[in-house]
Amino acid sequence: MSFPGSGRADYFQLGDWNAVCFECGRKRKASTLKKHWQGYYVCPEHWEARQPQDFVRSVPDVITPPWAQPMSDTFTTSPRTRPSRTINGEPINTTEID
Repeated sequence: MSFPGSGRADYFQLGDWNAVCFECGRKRKASTLKKHWQGYYVCPEHWEARQPQDFVRSVPDVITPPWAQPMSDTFTTSPRTRPSRTINGEPINTTEID
């Protein structure tokens, strides 16, 4: 006996031919096989729908800030101060540097 042997697909049907299921290897008529989402043909018992999570699209990230301030041509300074100091948690007065 030769592979795949005789089976349920061993009859003549005009315009149809024998094919093998990719999953189980059983011989079937090509008209009964279904195309799997990965591209191969399987018998109806092994056909499975594509996972719906494959079609989920994420929300695009907005990477631009909501507003931006243009750079100024002038440079302003503020008075410099000494770093604050504390003694036992009580601040010592801070004075400006001359």
